[in-house]
Amino acid sequence: MQGKYKKFAVFFILIALAGILCATRLWRVTTIPSGLHIDEAGMAYSAWCLAQYGIDRDLTPWPVYLVNFGGGQSAMYAYLCAALFRIFGYHLILVRVPAILFSLITFIFGMKLVRRIYPQSIWRPLLCGFLITVCPYFILAGRFGLDCNLMLGASMVFLYFFVSAVSSGNLKYYGAAGIFGGLLLYTYALSYMILPLFLLLCLAYTVRCGQFSLKGWAVMAVPMAVFAFPLILVQIVNLFELPEIQLGIFTITRMETYRVSEITWLTWDNFLQALRSVFLGDSFAYNSIPGVPNLYGVTIPLFFTGFCSAALGLARELKSRKSNLLSFALLWFLAVFIFECHIDSNVNKINAVFGVTVILAVHGLAVLCGIGGKLAKALPAVICCLYAICFLQFGVYYLGGQYTRDYYPLPYFDITVTEAVSFLEENPQYKQKGTYLAESREYLALSVLCSPQEFAAGEEGSVFSYYRCGSLGEVEEGYNYIVRDIYAEYAQKLRQMGFEEEKYTGYSLFYRKE
Repeated sequence: MQGKYKKFAVFFILIALAGILCATRLWRVTTIPSGLHIDEAGMAYSAWCLAQYGIDRDLTPWPVYLVNFGGGQSAMYAYLCAALFRIFGYHLILVRVPAILFSLITFIFGMKLVRRIYPQSIWRPLLCGFLITVCPYFILAGRFGLDCNLMLGASMVFLYFFVSAVSSGNLKYYGAAGIFGGLLLYTYALSYMILPLFLLLCLAYTVRCGQFSLKGWAVMAVPMAVFAFPLILVQIVNLFELPEIQLGIFTITRMETYRVSEITWLTWDNFLQALRSVFLGDSFAYNSIPGVPNLYGVTIPLFFTGFCSAALGLARELKSRKSNLLSFALLWFLAVFIFECHIDSNVNKINAVFGVTVILAVHGLAVLCGIGGKLAKALPAVICCLYAICFLQFGVYYLGGQYTRDYYPLPYFDITVTEAVSFLEENPQYKQKGTYLAESREYLALSVLCSPQEFAAGEEGSVFSYYRCGSLGEVEEGYNYIVRDIYAEYAQKLRQMGFEEEKYTGYSLFYRKE
């Protein structure tokens, strides 16, 4: 009976965690955060173009890597959205569905990875799932469509199969690790450096500890190399400034800006910035909220306890030539963190580190429980209560609306204006010579769902010859104005000048009724 009770309790906790996770990712997801991030809007419009026309907004057929605004954008998020748009049509919520799904993937494979590392433990996987459910970073990143944030979920899947392969020697796991490692490369360009660095560290570690399998690594390398090959061609094309080439139906794209120059030498400032990005946050309120640590303050001492314990364990393992699966989580953390110390880091750039940070924090709690004597038995319950209190405070603030009021508008976020466009199309007598709006062309393109050919034609196209995007400018007679609520003075000036106003959520359309 005791065993059945324990299984029921575990099942109940899993269902509760999954329910809380879905609620915190789905509740008002189209309005919190308000609007669309500029990269989110560009990705969404390219995804719609791919779904409808087989080309992105730059008229590129099935790009391996999207040009976006010139510096490039990883393709996986766009292709996932394109599949959803193809089936269901364009809807704002679908733009954010991949982020929600990958949040669930992080939850599932984070627990599975901890279960693989600690096969005899029940509470450690559950605690890992609990932290992924309630910590601010995971909630914020799971609610909007920033393409690079998919790297976290993809890395947890890869790590699970890689650790399973090393621990079991099963070639199927090595093959799965190769497939998901290859797919990982399509989530974020920084993985081009992080994944090879991790594999190099693991190669040295497994050789030293006698766990290296030549056959296994060969099985893993084949699918990984197949997936990596198009991206290697992208680097060659851009490094040597070659023209775009076709690889079957896919296009090896040429960027306007090749961003490899962003990698710099390791500096003390970069090190501190990477630390802040992991534990405190950055200057972007859509990544982190000032005063609210990414994983709550209680995680910081737990992580450093776990990190030091794992690092000492790694040193002992290298000396004794005996391996420990926790070391692979540590090596992934080191691979991500070391690379981030060579760039201008922020929270979304370092996103792949958060899963293993939680795992090391869980290990840190276990270490403290092991050295704390009888009093330590109550420590997990106390820690969980602290997390629950922090989560309730954060959840009420973020999901209750105060966050939006405090940080509206978010930097790099803007809105679509579908209602205003529809009003003008239904009432052509009010269209006048043109309509000005501050939003960039991508937001208008999403509002009208114009063809990529029209988008590429710019002012020569039928839509963009009428709508003047990117600036409101001085008020001119004979024009309409679409004005966000944040431009209150501008809107008031239009009212005083006698413009009619159609009010919509977050903005107004001002026009002359003559």
